[in-house]
Amino acid sequence: MQVSDLIFKKMNVFNKINILLFIAIGLIFSCTKDPSIPINSSTKIEISKPTLSAITQVGATATAKADGGLNGDIIDKGICWSTTINPTVSNSQKLSGGLGEGPFIVNLPNLIPGTSYFVRAYFQSKNEIIYSEQMQFKTVDYQFASVATNSVTNITLTSVSAVGAVTATGGGMISTRGFCWNTSPTPTTANSRINVASGLGTFNADIPNLNPGTTYYLRTFATNQAGTAYGNQISFTTVSVKLATVGSISITSITKSGAFASGSITADGGGAISSRGICYSTNINPTITSSMYNNNGTGTGTVSYSISGLQTATTYYVRAYAINSAGISYGAQISFRTL
Repeated sequence: MQVSDLIFKKMNVFNKINILLFIAIGLIFSCTKDPSIPINSSTKIEISKPTLSAITQVGATATAKADGGLNGDIIDKGICWSTTINPTVSNSQKLSGGLGEGPFIVNLPNLIPGTSYFVRAYFQSKNEIIYSEQMQFKTVDYQFASVATNSVTNITLTSVSAVGAVTATGGGMISTRGFCWNTSPTPTTANSRINVASGLGTFNADIPNLNPGTTYYLRTFATNQAGTAYGNQISFTTVSVKLATVGSISITSITKSGAFASGSITADGGGAISSRGICYSTNINPTITSSMYNNNGTGTGTVSYSISGLQTATTYYVRAYAINSAGISYGAQISFRTL
């Protein structure tokens, strides 16, 4: 055999040894388990997609099941949830359903009304955490608040006292509450209104700047995230304006052709006095339409008039008057005779 043939055979043997060594190394490494992948039977465990029930504005009940493997394989199982997709135990809220396999129930608390949530069941072994298929649900939306108009009291010419209550928030936050009123039925916050703080419970207010003798319709309101809700309607009529109260007249300085008359307007009856004065005549019960009179201005107070141009030795009848929105009122009549 030639030397070259021997060298060639030795090289083939060397190459074969290298190839075998390479294959052996590959087999050794391929049999080394990634520590992140479980070696035990947890890979045989299946976890069901959660089902949701008893969904309210602020809560829900999630039910799921973990099957397969040994009880000791599952060191924790439960539900995780979030408002974003694919919740995990590290980036969302979670509640445990206990150890081992089997069904479990978790009540999800402190949810936000009208909000979509994503839910997954999970189980944790010694080596890994596995998640179920994702479920989505939405909590019950905000509802209108429940509002009551309780009463109106202390009705006067221009005001009334009202009492109302917010008896339920509808799951939202009561940002505004109060009373609204109008001279037509079914008032809204677009009509006259008064705000009274916020929140749940009873509240009251004095309603000002009303017109005397006028029928109003009033009801409570409360605003939350769902909108504005209204309570029952109550109607009332403010006190009407009365005739002004006019005092008696006194006569002094009587002459052949004149006398001095003075009196007073003691109350306006709840309405502004637009005119006041003294009227007189030779007939009883003089009025401003059938007798002589003077205008002494407006409002309450003293009225006086120096009467002249009278007939000698003649009997006259005199009284004061006042006009407001209720009409004309007259004081007590007095008579005198010129000299």
